[in-house]
Amino acid sequence: MAIVVDTCSLVMIAKNYLPLDKDGQLYSFLEEAFSRKDLMLLDVILDESKRTSKGIAVEKMPFLKDKKLVIPTKDLFPCAPERFSNMIDNNFCVRLKKQELTEEEYIEQKEEYLKTGDAKIIIYALNVRHSDAIHLEEMQVMTEETRQQNDGKLFKKLPLLCEQIGIGTLTVSEYLLSLIHISEPTR
Repeated sequence: MAIVVDTCSLVMIAKNYLPLDKDGQLYSFLEEAFSRKDLMLLDVILDESKRTSKGIAVEKMPFLKDKKLVIPTKDLFPCAPERFSNMIDNNFCVRLKKQELTEEEYIEQKEEYLKTGDAKIIIYALNVRHSDAIHLEEMQVMTEETRQQNDGKLFKKLPLLCEQIGIGTLTVSEYLLSLIHISEPTR
């Protein structure tokens, strides 16, 4: 399974899980998982992580800075740009918030949104779907975001966007628990 990790998940791991990792097993496991591309890190997520919570994720997991682990997004564009643009306008934005903006304000915010980690994760997932490199059923997004739209932002939260395109999500704890179940001996 391939899992694209978002910024809030990296921060969660750094703040809540690594301090409990006294023997370094979790750290080593995560480093290997990113090396194998079981966990995938987009460059925009790495950049966001450097600016979020004083860069704690990168401070606690310096291996994230290894360029071999990071998936570049500079040349990442939607397979069907017009269709994706319509998807943003009709499915990804909060309509009430959109109605409060002028057309110019909306276009400006949409352009900024397309540079964010959430948008790049969605574009990456859609491109994977079209490339058949990874079956979409085998891909998930790790996020700590809730589905509740309570932050007053113009665009919906990542779990809702993933649902829109048919990709699963899981939290850090769900991911770690799934590993325990996988490694348990069968009876």
